[in-house]
Formats: sequence, structure tokens, C-alpha cells
Amino acid sequence: MSEVLELSSMCNRSNVQVLNQPQLIYILTELFPGSSMSRIRLPLNFTLVLDHSGSMAGKKIRTMKEAVKNIIDQLDPEDIISIVTFESRTTVLVEAQPVANKNELKKKVDRIRDAGGTKMASGLREGLNQIRQNHGSERISKLILLTDGEATDKEDDSRHEADQAGEMGIPIIGLGFGKDWNEDFIIDLCDRSVLAEPGSQTGVVNYIPSPDQAMNIFQEVYQSMQVVAQDVTINIRMVQGLEARRIWQVVPMIKDIGRSVIQGRAVVIPVGELEKGGAAYLAEIMLPPRPEGLVRIAQTDAAYTLPGGERQREAVDLILNFTNDPTSTGQLNGHVMNVVEKVQAFKLQTQALEEAEMGDVGGATQKLRQAVTILLAQDETELADQMQHEADQLEQSGQISSEGKKTIKLTSRKTVKLSD
Repeated sequence: MSEVLELSSMCNRSNVQVLNQPQLIYILTELFPGSSMSRIRLPLNFTLVLDHSGSMAGKKIRTMKEAVKNIIDQLDPEDIISIVTFESRTTVLVEAQPVANKNELKKKVDRIRDAGGTKMASGLREGLNQIRQNHGSERISKLILLTDGEATDKEDDSRHEADQAGEMGIPIIGLGFGKDWNEDFIIDLCDRSVLAEPGSQTGVVNYIPSPDQAMNIFQEVYQSMQVVAQDVTINIRMVQGLEARRIWQVVPMIKDIGRSVIQGRAVVIPVGELEKGGAAYLAEIMLPPRPEGLVRIAQTDAAYTLPGGERQREAVDLILNFTNDPTSTGQLNGHVMNVVEKVQAFKLQTQALEEAEMGDVGGATQKLRQAVTILLAQDETELADQMQHEADQLEQSGQISSEGKKTIKLTSRKTVKLSD
């Protein structure tokens, strides 16, 4: 295994039954930093654009400030940070600067007080102005937007700023605090900020249901900015007869990445930036009939650029055994099937939301309860309880709650853990 990058490609079964018809398999490809790569990351250039309107009063604003100070404590001197706050007016609390005096930065954070409305566009505009000063390929530039309510200025003004971020290649990471913010609007802003970025299809939005969870969510966002390689591409080259049907990203979060990555007998995935937490993809593949014996069905390679500009490549083969032995063909790879089940639970939840919005209460309720069964089997008890509550409410009222919609659209797609 490489000390730089660990690449693996595995099937949900290594022994496949000999059949006279095509059969479905799942291939899980994982890409994680090796021991030497995990010790390095690219310097950061990021801004925090923080809502401190009147609705943030109390525990919300206190936990937000503690979470921001916790991130400051983890930064390196090479990192550049700026902090912009917004309510009825916008303030540059910390101008873009290297992290030299952490205590002074934290004192400024402590001065944030709740006040006013939620004029978001000017906060985004000033945040981009701060990032622009040090934006370049040698740093990871991100804008983190936190809000707990509806924008009180024109939403199109914020959309314009998000489009500007996309043109500059500066992704917006959205943080929605509590239940009163508009998830569709924030998702749209974040999506707009990555459309111009190669390989990106959807932006990143995180849901903070309560102040008690603010610290953990902020920490997850900080971890997601720990980039160890750039321009990462995964290429799965399949032998004649194999057909890729669908590709899912499963780490760092679950999402359908579309059919555009399927190019004939190859699956070409533009990963882009590789975080310290790694990346993983699940492919649904149709196998053609084969005679008995070992067959190399695919080769997977990953090309990437290390900090400093060095380009490297890793490759692995995927070999299956076609057999008539029923005892061996019944054995499944638990790790891969765990991922398959997570994707299935996510699909059921998103389908339930779509059906509920179209008025199919019965179908939506059934899918939510199917998702609950899978989640309980995977020890995702908190999410299972939430989905059970939503299923009961949907059956009684015909609607999914605002909190339930946010959970399904955002929280349910997280790959919380990939157990063996």
C-alpha cells in the first residue's frame, strides 16, 4: 500500500455465480491519504460570513462564537482567515490576514453581539472581497456562510454574489442554524458557487438543528477544508461486456453524480480536491455471462497532484472468480454492503420527500418506514427516530415538517460511518 495515497477497489462479492444472464454487482472504490500524505495539507484562505441578526440571540450566538474560536485554535500560521458579520449592516470583523495572533482573533469574535435583520448579499460580497486578495492555486479558498433565518434583502442579489464566487472558483459552504432558514435558497447559493468548478455538481450545505450541535458541525466543515491533493481523477476501465448503470459518491457525503461520468466502458470521475477524510464511490455494474474462472473485470487508477505540483498515479486491478460453488457465491463483502444499504436508505428518504410533495402520502410513508428499518439495522438510531417521527406525522397530517425536509435533504446524505 502506498504511503502517499491508498487506492482500493472491491466488489460486493468476490465469487460470482455462473449464470446465462447478466447480473448486478456493486464496486466500491476508496481513495484515502497514505501515512505521508495525511501529515500535510494545503494552506487555507477562507472567510467566515456570519449572521448575527436578532434571531441569533442567546445560545445560538454563544455556541457559534465558541465554534469559530475552536477553528481558530487549529489553524496554522500559513493559513489566512477573514471574518465578516452581517445583520442590517455588514462589518469586516477580521480583515484577511495570516493566523499570527490567535488570542487577538478570538477577542474580536467575542465582541459579536446579536442585532438587526438579515441582509445577506452585502455579507457575501464583502466575504468574496476578502478572499480575492489571496486567492490562488497554492491555497484552498472557501467561503463559509452561516445564517439562521430568511434573507431580508433581495435573494437575487445574493444569487449574483454566488455566481461571482463560482466564476472565481470559490465554493460557498452553507451552514443553516435552527429551523427558520430557507434550505432551498441556501442550497441554490452553494450550488451556484461550484458550477464553474471542474468536477463539482452540487454545493455543500450543513444543517445545525440545535446549538448543542454547532461545535461538531463547524468541526466537520473545518475538516472538509483539509485538502491533501488537487486535480484528482479516478478512472475505472472495464473489460468488454460490462455496463456501468449508476455512480454514487459515498464519501464525504452521499450523492448521485450522474451519468456524465460513464464514458463507454470507462467511468471517469473528476474528484477535484481530495480531503484528509478521503473519497469513495459506489458503482452499479451489470456483469455479462461468463464461464468459470478468474477474470480481471476492471482496472482502477487515480491520478493526482501533490502540494508542490508533483503529479502521481496509483492503479489496482479488480479480479472476480466465476464459479458454480453455491457456498462461496453466497458470501458477501460486509463493508461494501454496508455502503449499499446507506445509499438505499438515502434514496428511500429522498424519494419519500418527492412523493410527499406530489401528494402521494401513502407511498412516501411506506418509503420512510423502509428507510427506518435500514437505519436501525445500521445503528443509526437518531436518524431512524427522526424518520419514524416524520412517517407518523406524514400519515396524520399529510405533510413532512420543515425540520424533516432539512434532515432529509442535508443530514441524511452524510456517510456517518463506514463500518466493516
